[in-house]
Amino acid sequence: MSNLIRAVIWDLDGVIIDSAEAHCKAWYRLAEDLGVPYSDAQFWSTFGQRNDAIIPTLAGPVSPERSKELADRKEAYFRQFVRETISPLPGAIELLSALRDAGYRQALASSTPAANIELISSVLGLGRYLSALVSGEAVPRGKPAPDVFLRAAVELETEPPCCLVIEDAVAGIEAARAGGMYSIAVAGERDLPGLRAADLVVRDLTEVTVERIRELA
Repeated sequence: MSNLIRAVIWDLDGVIIDSAEAHCKAWYRLAEDLGVPYSDAQFWSTFGQRNDAIIPTLAGPVSPERSKELADRKEAYFRQFVRETISPLPGAIELLSALRDAGYRQALASSTPAANIELISSVLGLGRYLSALVSGEAVPRGKPAPDVFLRAAVELETEPPCCLVIEDAVAGIEAARAGGMYSIAVAGERDLPGLRAADLVVRDLTEVTVERIRELA
C-alpha cells in the first residue's frame, strides 16, 4: 500500500450513483410547491451544496425552522424518486471492492442528508466496503468547506494528508483541497476548470485502479 494514501473518502451523488436526475426532479417539485420558477441552470449551479445553502435561492430569506421543513420535503421527494432509479455507476462497486481487498479504509462523506445515505447504502450493500457514513448535516459548514471530509478522516482514524477524496462536483474538489487531501474528479463529459484542480481527472471510475491511486502519492 502507498506510504501516503491510506484511506479513501467517497462522495455519493455522481460518484457511486447517478442521482442527479432524482435530485433535480425533487427540486422542481419543491419549486412547484412554492410557486416559484426553477431551471436546470439553477440546479447545476448549486449541485453538491447543502440544502441550507440552496433553499434561500428558491424561497428567499427564511427561518432555520422553515428551511429545515422545506429541505425535509425536498428530500422526501428525492427518496421517492431515487428508489425507482438507483443503480451504481460504472466502476464504482468494482473500485470499492478492490480498495477493500487492498486494505484501504473507506468512508462515504456526502452533503446528502443521513436518511438518504442510509437508504442508498442499504439498497446497494455499501456497508461491506465502508467503515463510516458521514452526512453534511453532521458538520457546521458544507462544501466547499472541508468539514465533512475532515470528519470522515477522524472516523477513519487517518490524517487528512493520507486521505484521497473521490468527487464529481467542483465544490467537492475545493473541499478536498481545503482539507489538504488528494482528490480524483469524476468529470463525465464535463470540462470544468474547478475539476481540473484535482490530482487526477477521469471520465468514470472504470479508469481508476488501486495501482493508479498508489501512483498519485
